[in-house]
Amino acid sequence: MRLLSYNMLDGGGGREELLDRVIESQQPDVVALVEADDPDVVSRLARQLEMDFIHAPGNSKASALLSRPPIVETINHALLHPQLTKSLLEATVMAGEEWIIGAVHLHARATEEDEKVREREIAEVLRIFEPYREAGRPHLLAGDFNANAPYQRIDPMRCKPSTREAWQANGGYIPRRVVQRVLDAGYLDSLRVVDPASAETAGTFSTEFPGQRVDYIFTFGVDPSRLRNARIIYDPPAREASDHYPILLDVA
Repeated sequence: MRLLSYNMLDGGGGREELLDRVIESQQPDVVALVEADDPDVVSRLARQLEMDFIHAPGNSKASALLSRPPIVETINHALLHPQLTKSLLEATVMAGEEWIIGAVHLHARATEEDEKVREREIAEVLRIFEPYREAGRPHLLAGDFNANAPYQRIDPMRCKPSTREAWQANGGYIPRRVVQRVLDAGYLDSLRVVDPASAETAGTFSTEFPGQRVDYIFTFGVDPSRLRNARIIYDPPAREASDHYPILLDVA
């Protein structure tokens, strides 16, 4: 199963052809989209890619899932949990075996106050998926967590001006607690498993100032030996298609 996770930026309107080229070039089985705010754009992309889809409006943004294998169950958690400020879609697809995938989009920006909002959100996400962890059921959390890993080496001069301002306002650091909470719950950062050097140095945001990696595919209950080809997609026209680079994972 090949999973692509992508923040498509404000619904993707006017950039469908670019987004389609980026996605199609990777031949994914499943695509987790955030900022999928325009259902017509999602529908057109799904049709062009010959994929089934589910669109899930959130509390301020939307998520969507595109899939070649059958989508057998979905839950729009954002509508059930108003404390999630953006979106959270859970979907189960049958790609040879059952795959439970959460398309996650957390609160943005890099100040301490913003991290506290994300901490409340990730606590809710982890509560939602706790039954799967307790049952030992494999699943993945993919999307834009707007959060930085504790092992990432960040040069603020490579980040957006607003991130540099937050760095200074925080006293010379960017908080890292949210990703640590995911790791502490037993999830693996797939890029770190496959390519530790890239996990420390590569960026997904923004495409103009790629100084941070805020997009992740986390796995739970999947043997690490099955994780392959985890990478950030920098191939053209990714820089023009969105303000985030997409991320990829193969599970053998």
